[in-house]
Amino acid sequence: MARILIVDDSKLMRTQIEAMLKELEHDIVAQAENGEDAYNLYKEHQPDIVTMDINMPIMNGLETVKKIINDFPDAKILMISAHEDRKLVYEAIEYGAKDYLTKPISLEKLKVKLLRL
Repeated sequence: MARILIVDDSKLMRTQIEAMLKELEHDIVAQAENGEDAYNLYKEHQPDIVTMDINMPIMNGLETVKKIINDFPDAKILMISAHEDRKLVYEAIEYGAKDYLTKPISLEKLKVKLLRL
């Protein structure tokens, strides 16, 4: 069981991800709707894994990944986005994300991605 921070600007998406993670018996330590809050919650809770959307207000997911990894190089971040643009996937991994999952998310795909982190 991992301690997970969910980051997405959509309340509906956060709720869906939370339900899947709970079904997989993970513990949700916190949720954020923007990158700035995500960074602060990461510092506070030091979760095992972060699920991170790319498009968010205040600080987007790519900027947030860079900031978290800069301060916490061992952070495990799974990017989750509707974007299938390979450039964004490459950037996310280049900045330190460990993997990338496109929406819509299935329980099976999420489980596999989390196991690989």
